[in-house]
Formats: sequence, structure tokens, C-alpha cells
Amino acid sequence: MKKMVMLKEQIERFLHHPYLLQHISTRQVDEDRILLSLSILEDARISSEEVEHYIIPMMLVQIALDTHDEVTNSLPCCENDELKTRQLVVLAGDLYSGLYYDYLAKLNQIPIIRLFAEAIKEINEHKLRLYQRDIERIETLFHSVGVIESSLICKLSEHCSSPLWSKFAYYYLLLKRLHNEKEKFMNLGSSTIFEQMATILFQKTKIMTKEQKHYLLHICNRYIDHCKKELLNMKLDLNDLLQTRISELIGNFSVIAKKTVEEG
Repeated sequence: MKKMVMLKEQIERFLHHPYLLQHISTRQVDEDRILLSLSILEDARISSEEVEHYIIPMMLVQIALDTHDEVTNSLPCCENDELKTRQLVVLAGDLYSGLYYDYLAKLNQIPIIRLFAEAIKEINEHKLRLYQRDIERIETLFHSVGVIESSLICKLSEHCSSPLWSKFAYYYLLLKRLHNEKEKFMNLGSSTIFEQMATILFQKTKIMTKEQKHYLLHICNRYIDHCKKELLNMKLDLNDLLQTRISELIGNFSVIAKKTVEEG
């Protein structure tokens, strides 16, 4: 917990920019990503100093990617303030990306830049597929989402020769994203992933019926349960903090299902 808090504070210092804070929302540092990365690196017996050299730049580039995702298309009728905010979000993403390269360049960590460059390329390829809406199967859609969410950490675990951790991170972060997408859909009536699911399943439908919305929720719940089963079935020595977080993320998943997986 102390290491996680320390790393989060270091990352937040990099993100602090008085002018940006006046015009765009504060960037959120994902503690789950720090916890997963920290668990992987400690399991691989990486020194405390080296842990920082991996996690801080990885989080900076993840925040840069997430920030660029917030940028919406410019509309002819938009207000000047809205346009200014949009432009600042783009610049903020560029700034965080620059901080990532600057951090690693100063440490002369070219191998880590190459490692994460592979992940960034993979993430962007899957994001393009998502935005162009050329995915034809639900399974492919959910896989792309899993890659987008986990590629940086998966590359890190592969670098540490920890394929099981890579699989764990994939399902952990996919589960978290599906929970968030489901919550958005239920509260707001739309979300990125649910819109893609509707495009695949109901191509000729402009306005979804109540039954179709229920069907989309049913599919999402099936994949949520699949992620939970995969996580419960993995034989990893998890630290107490990660075990607690897993319990929170899995939530009310059936105790019977867990027992069946453990005995199976």
C-alpha cells in the first residue's frame, strides 16, 4: 500500500500543470494499474528503483492515451470555450506523452521505450478497428477491448517472463472496463462498447427496443461472468491488497461458481 501511494504521488506530480487544471478535468491515476504492475514486478523480484522506472512511464503513456480518447470531433456551431477545451485536451495528451519519452530518455532506457512502443502500436490498431466499426463478431469486439485495456501491462509481464500474470491482467482490466461500460449504459442509455454491440447485432435498427437493450445487457453479463471465472481459476500467489481488490471487483459473483472452479 505504501509503495502504491508513493508511486501515485510521483505520477500526480508529473501531471500537475496549473494552467491545464483551470480548463480541463483532473487526470485520474488508475490505482488498479499501479497495483497490477507492482505485483508483477515484485513477483519477478525487480528492485524498488527499477520498479519506478517501469511503472511511472507506463502510467504516463496510459494517461496520455486515455486523454486523447476524450477528444471529440469539432462541430461548426461549437462555442469558443468548448473548442479551447478540446484543443487543451489534445495538448495535455501530447504533454503526458512527451513526459513519458523524456523520463525514459533521461534514464537512457531505450529498451523500455521499445517495449511499450509495441504495446502502443497494438492499442492503436485495436482502437482504429473500434472507431471504424469494422468488427463483425462480438467475440472480436470484446477481445479488442481487452487488448486496449491491458496491452501495456501485458508487455510488462511478458518482459518479466510472467505469461500467467499477463493473462490475469487481461481479464482483470477487461472485467473492470465491462463493469464501467455496463454502468454507463444503464445510467445514460449508451456507451462505446454497447453501441458497437448494437452495430454488430442490430445493423438495420436505428432505435433499439427494450428487448434489444436487455439482450445487450445479457451478452455483457455473460462476458463479465466469463472474466470472473478465468480470474478465479488462475493459480497465482496474490498479495493481500490484490486479493481484496479482486473480491471487490468480482462482487456478488456466485460462491457456488467459485467453489466449482476451485474443485474443478
